[in-house]
Amino acid sequence: MTGPDPLPDPYLVQHVQDALASDSRTLELGVDVTVAGHRLVLTGIVATAGQRAAIAEVVAEVAPDHEVVNELAVMPADEDGATEELE
Repeated sequence: MTGPDPLPDPYLVQHVQDALASDSRTLELGVDVTVAGHRLVLTGIVATAGQRAAIAEVVAEVAPDHEVVNELAVMPADEDGATEELE
């Protein structure tokens, strides 16, 4: 006996993004999710290493049959370059 059929890629991506947006550990809308076979590739920029880890954890829980490839870059909000001075 086999398990249920896997979700088609677009549905899986949406399911993962919905989970990231609603899970209290992440509340994240800006992560790009791509399906590559049995891999879910996460790309984008997050503010902390903790947030990066939490996103990977949520995705692993939502799609346990997939390998999570976490390519999220960490860029703290205070390192976005020069600031504009207002007069």
